[in-house]
Amino acid sequence: MELRQVNRFHASSWHLLGSSCVAVLSAMLVFLLWYPGPLALASGVRDIFLLLLVVDVMLGPVITLIVFNPKKKELRRDLVVVAVVQLAALLYGLHTVCVARPVYVVFNVDRFDLVFANDFTEEKLAKVTKTEYQSLSLLGPKIIAAHPPDDTKEHNELLFQSLSGGDDLPRLPQYYVHYLEQKVNVLKRSQPLVMLKQFNQSKSSMVDTLMNKYAATKIDVGYLPLKGKARDLVVIVNRNTGEVLEMVDLIPWL
Repeated sequence: MELRQVNRFHASSWHLLGSSCVAVLSAMLVFLLWYPGPLALASGVRDIFLLLLVVDVMLGPVITLIVFNPKKKELRRDLVVVAVVQLAALLYGLHTVCVARPVYVVFNVDRFDLVFANDFTEEKLAKVTKTEYQSLSLLGPKIIAAHPPDDTKEHNELLFQSLSGGDDLPRLPQYYVHYLEQKVNVLKRSQPLVMLKQFNQSKSSMVDTLMNKYAATKIDVGYLPLKGKARDLVVIVNRNTGEVLEMVDLIPWL
């Protein structure tokens, strides 16, 4: 269809449709792959990215509505400029959430820690001897564990560094191990779901639903806290196998 046969309202509507489709695909990338489930809440990215999407989706069609005039010789150029600016803003937003995406859910002594891509430097990764931890995945966060150094001097240095405001164990990839290597500690530290009621009095029905869900499946489950950047979560684990079953938006401690 020739542009001169289209009025500004039709052009803006088509622009809105196209922008919405791109926004949906972007949201799927962010919330299904990089920040799955409640990790978007724990990371603090959900509201920020959704606001960016809404602004980006609406801004392009509004500008099209303003500048669209079939009689303008520079109309195609103007529309291309609008689309490029809109796409650039979206790509910048995607880049921002990508470099800050969670890459590991790390079991650490008695809890899980959410660790992000921008927690790592080339210097840190250079100290890693295990191949699987030498690079950061783009395909979503992995569940692993961290094992403190066996050497007493190194262990004390790490403790002092952490207490002094430096990196603690979950952010030092040279100490990463497979999650199930820490299965015994996971099972030992897990707590019964009923304890969640004292921390979530306003969400007691949600805790009941969770308890009934696993009671019906006859799976013995417990929970461990997950320390996030913006919000802490609850990690549900199988108390027989140590397997992580799900992460839930509940308060894990006082």
